[in-house]
Amino acid sequence: MKGSCVCDFIDAKAAGRADEGKRIQLTVDEVKACFSSHSSLSSHLSFLTAPLLSSVNMLEVATPSIVCELSRFLITSTGALYILDVQMEDGLYNYRCMTRHRYTGETRQSNSARLIVSDPTNSAPHILDSFERREVMASHRVELPCKASGHPAPKYRWLKDNRPLEPDPRFRQSVTGLLIERAQPGDTGTYVCEVWNGYGNAEVAGMLLVIEQLKVVVSPRKVKGSVGSQVSLSCSVTGSEEYHLSWYRNGELIYPSNSVRMTGQNRENLVMAGMAKSDGGAYQCFARHAKMSAQDFVQVILEDGTPKILASFSEKVYNINEFVSLSCTVKGTPEPRVSWTLDDEPVIRDSRHRISHYSNTEGHAVSHLNISQTQVPDGGVYRCICNNSAGTVSYQARINVRGPASIRSMKNLTAIAGRDMYIHCRVIGYPYYSIKWYKDSNLLPYNHRQRAFENNGTLKLFDVQKDVDEGEYTCNVLVQPQLSTHQSVYVTVKVPPTIHPFEFPRFSIGQRVFIPCVVMSGDQPVFITWQKDGRPIPASLGVTIDNIDFTSSLRVSNLTLMHNGNYTCIARNQAAAVEHQSQLIVRVPPKFVVQPKDQDGIYGKAVILNCSAEGYPVPTIQWEYSKGAGVPQFRSIALNSGFRIEVLVNGSLFIKHVLEEDSGFYLCRVSNDVGADVSKSMYLNVKSKSHGKTHLKT
Repeated sequence: MKGSCVCDFIDAKAAGRADEGKRIQLTVDEVKACFSSHSSLSSHLSFLTAPLLSSVNMLEVATPSIVCELSRFLITSTGALYILDVQMEDGLYNYRCMTRHRYTGETRQSNSARLIVSDPTNSAPHILDSFERREVMASHRVELPCKASGHPAPKYRWLKDNRPLEPDPRFRQSVTGLLIERAQPGDTGTYVCEVWNGYGNAEVAGMLLVIEQLKVVVSPRKVKGSVGSQVSLSCSVTGSEEYHLSWYRNGELIYPSNSVRMTGQNRENLVMAGMAKSDGGAYQCFARHAKMSAQDFVQVILEDGTPKILASFSEKVYNINEFVSLSCTVKGTPEPRVSWTLDDEPVIRDSRHRISHYSNTEGHAVSHLNISQTQVPDGGVYRCICNNSAGTVSYQARINVRGPASIRSMKNLTAIAGRDMYIHCRVIGYPYYSIKWYKDSNLLPYNHRQRAFENNGTLKLFDVQKDVDEGEYTCNVLVQPQLSTHQSVYVTVKVPPTIHPFEFPRFSIGQRVFIPCVVMSGDQPVFITWQKDGRPIPASLGVTIDNIDFTSSLRVSNLTLMHNGNYTCIARNQAAAVEHQSQLIVRVPPKFVVQPKDQDGIYGKAVILNCSAEGYPVPTIQWEYSKGAGVPQFRSIALNSGFRIEVLVNGSLFIKHVLEEDSGFYLCRVSNDVGADVSKSMYLNVKSKSHGKTHLKT
């Protein structure tokens, strides 16, 4: 006789998944065994994975204690019961398997099975327990079952990858098979268990896969940089050749941008240029593969490495042929570079002009400009410019050389409308009486947007206007009471583009989009381009751009989620490049991922009514209830009644202890203010506890 029973069992771990509520079958089959031999009973579990079971035990009906406590009985990790040295009385009992759910604590029992014991007869080996594939985490124990019946008692031999298993203290052949302690990646392979006696042979073959834990190491371990510098991090992952890698800064996901690059096959290298003070903090590398994940982090410390001038030179008067030595001492990280200018023109090294650089004992950069046999043209405003990746700083002072005063030749200038500008009158020679500025024979300043600095010959124009400020400016230097000299410069004013601000209205998936970018003012010609997320718009998005004169329009005929992003209109002319940005958010109406379905609930037990949905913005899910089986009259469900009923994160409804009054219709309603709400009803049929008991299959 061979029989089986069915136990209803709900997989509580599967809450919120598409396979929620699967039922399992738990059966034990009848087995024949010979007196004084070994026997095996296996429990068969359908649809339920072993990690959900906190225990798998075999019970004897006549002996209520768990049989794994008896010396002749063994239970393997796979739920098989081994009976060693079978006795006649072992056939007097009924055996059944009991499981306990890891999370709910609910127990199930299988049908009863008998062990038929007979006198031993000569027979070839017959496999009782085997395996096809085993997976185990590295450093854990794994059991490869291989057990056979037969008379005389069979012998066993193990092979790995078609070679006899080499001696290893971690490998032990037990009564139930091969036991491997502290499994290593090198243990992965195909294992064959050969079984034989004088009447025949058999074998068990299966694959063992040892999975290494993911390990992540970020280098370098200590990162100190300066504001404006470049920082590079590398993430090394071991344990799997396939993994997904992501970078985080202070817990926030890092995306590639103009200043952030991720290189390597799996984006394992993070390169960040132009670091800002806010970019300091903890940088994490996360690696994920299947159900495994690992992370490592380093602290990036950014110092203010902006150059600071510690010592400099001051204004001074020299005679012709005197020796002049100017110096600047500056600190910063990385060490700043120092350059020199005279009246905004680079100092040219020659036999009379020598520049030297070195680092002093404190690690500061020192630069010297030495001028021998000084001449009148050597006079003017000297500036030392110190810069590194963190920033730039400069210092200037006037050096006067005695001699006839004159004005250096002046180049025509271009100003940008709406901005401030400076016009310098570079006077050489010393002394002189005064410096004055004129425009159209009018002494400056003559309005509030003009300011003349008589001591150094600089004219400043505030908020330059094309129609007023464009034209010729004259610098006049009074050398002696009755002697003056002058130079003129022409200022051209260019007007940059001005973009009329635009914003994307609310759009939903599938709609059409038309957004114009209008340049309201600015010198022609003007060139208009578009970018998405800081890069040219890919042709694959199907975005059409039309340019007509001073207008550029962006058209999309069928919005998809791929069109989400920040769109920038950039207008350029000879004066400047300006831009305006707006974010396009494609909204998606709600849609069911898992719809509610009619189901049964057992009185006093937990039940999950499945319902989940997607959309953008993320939909909200509300549940309504109509008692009984009549025409539904839905009303809101009270979710705070002793926390017996609650909505799970994925939207499913969880009832901790089902009561009879919970029978009825349940409506799952999904909304996100995009399009129409969606809803679906289901019926919950509450059964008494007796319906959950096992019953005999025929």
